[in-house]
Amino acid sequence: MPTSDAPIPKQSSRIATFDLLRGYFLIVILCNHLNLYPNLFGPVTGEGILYVSSAEGFFLISGIVLGIVRGQKLVHRPWREAAGKLFKRSAQLYITSIVLVLLFTLLAWVLAGHDGVKYGYYTPRGDILGLIWNAATYQYLYGWADFLRQYAIFIFFSPFALFLLRKGQWAAVLIASVAVWFCFPLSTATGYMSQPISWQFIFFSGFVIGFHWDHITSWWRHFSPRTRAAIGASLCTAFVLTALASFALVFGHYLGNTMGDSLTTIHHQIEWMFDKDRLPIPRLLLGAVWFWGLFWIVRRFERWVIKRMGWILQPFGENSLYVYTIQAFVIFFAHILL
Repeated sequence: MPTSDAPIPKQSSRIATFDLLRGYFLIVILCNHLNLYPNLFGPVTGEGILYVSSAEGFFLISGIVLGIVRGQKLVHRPWREAAGKLFKRSAQLYITSIVLVLLFTLLAWVLAGHDGVKYGYYTPRGDILGLIWNAATYQYLYGWADFLRQYAIFIFFSPFALFLLRKGQWAAVLIASVAVWFCFPLSTATGYMSQPISWQFIFFSGFVIGFHWDHITSWWRHFSPRTRAAIGASLCTAFVLTALASFALVFGHYLGNTMGDSLTTIHHQIEWMFDKDRLPIPRLLLGAVWFWGLFWIVRRFERWVIKRMGWILQPFGENSLYVYTIQAFVIFFAHILL
């Protein structure tokens, strides 16, 4: 077993990498919510319609960081202490999500008829009691902070996953998560309302990774530098090539010729395999390749990234849910003003 102080520098550095990535994912989410395409950010964001989105990376990192902060770092503290912090956080996010839904709906009622008001607000207008009940029971969502609902749900169940992880039952956590993922077709909800059933797999996979982060990094360092470089380069190459292929297939129609038609035909034949709500296995696998390929790139050039873009990526990544909440207001009023 490695000494207890050996992994500390690596752990800290890895968290910095996660914060940089989460800050980047958050900026991409903000740009996609603005939806003012085409623009210069399109090639970087993929306009939110590629075969994998930044949102998946955002949830995976959140699960990893939570597994480290509330799992690994508190492993020698009583389970009740860690569980209490998680339940408290879940309650905070639940209340915040409900308040935002109510607030944005009231704003939509006041501004009804304006072209920039987001569609889908609660009707009939003025039904306060119905609005409160449907928002509180998560039967109704509105605004630009839908992720808070999923975080509130996932973090609520995290103490139970943590209990199993402390018993060494990481496989049981993943099996339970996969079982829930398989239940997606049974859901009566549609679209993003059904996402928690499938997206919890990303979050809890990250939670398991975060809880075992020291062991994973120790195992990784057992490989020779040459082997680690080869694996990293392979992931990076796979990420770049598949991302380019995704861009070509999704945006092939812009070519407007025979090749564009062929690419569009292929896209329509395979797009069901990358459904954002269901998260089929191909999308999950591709997402893993993209995430760890991008992680390797940012890790490899971390100092450069911090020097050039750390001023915005790090504070965004370190305060991601606060920034995400603020962006909900920015996006709501930006659509109205623009």
